[in-house]
Amino acid sequence: MKPQRHTRKEFISILIVSNTGGKNREIQMSRLRFNLLHNAPFVAVVVLLVLGGWIFLSQKELATLRKQIEPYKQQIAQLETQQESLNAENTKLTDENAQLKKEMETQTETAAETTQQPKENPYEDAPDGYPYTGAGGSFASEYSEEQPYMSIYTHTEGEIIAAGDGTVISVSSSDMYPLIVELQHENGYITRYASREAAQTQLQENTQVKMGDTLFTITVDNTQFDYQIIFEDEIIDPLMVIEAKG
Repeated sequence: MKPQRHTRKEFISILIVSNTGGKNREIQMSRLRFNLLHNAPFVAVVVLLVLGGWIFLSQKELATLRKQIEPYKQQIAQLETQQESLNAENTKLTDENAQLKKEMETQTETAAETTQQPKENPYEDAPDGYPYTGAGGSFASEYSEEQPYMSIYTHTEGEIIAAGDGTVISVSSSDMYPLIVELQHENGYITRYASREAAQTQLQENTQVKMGDTLFTITVDNTQFDYQIIFEDEIIDPLMVIEAKG
């Protein structure tokens, strides 16, 4: 038989003596409890040091993070400023686009109205009748600076007629034209009718004529007849006046 070992709990007694005449007290506690109470201040100091170190490191890390974040905050502020500028520019462009659109619509409407309106005839008051009637009457040549008249090839019995209402102001001739008749019209226009061959007429100066009245009759086939319109001493292309009439 092995001898059994008996363990005994160890207790520590603490005597508290009163210096005022009161009762003394004795406190007993186990060694484990005594060690815990004895080391409690040290443990508390260690805990406080650890906690303070953790707080210090946390504050330091937080300051470092704030320092790292600062440039990003500045970039964000710059981006927000740029965004506001872009928004203002976008608003300005939108307003300008709306204004341009409105102006284009106005121009389009004006152009449509102008297109619909008939073009103004600069020769509205000019005598615009065709000066020949009868057989033949083929067109010979147009007005030009070298040839300031319109020419028509006429035939016998063809008639030269007044291009508008007016008064006979001249019945004459020249080396080139055996017969020239000039009419004065209202608003300062003059028409001149010249035949390259002899022709018959009974007109006299100051005779009043109406548009379409006969001025003279052609008596030779293929006679060239030259026609002019004069306004303020300037010769006008007769076709421009006739075509303006439509």
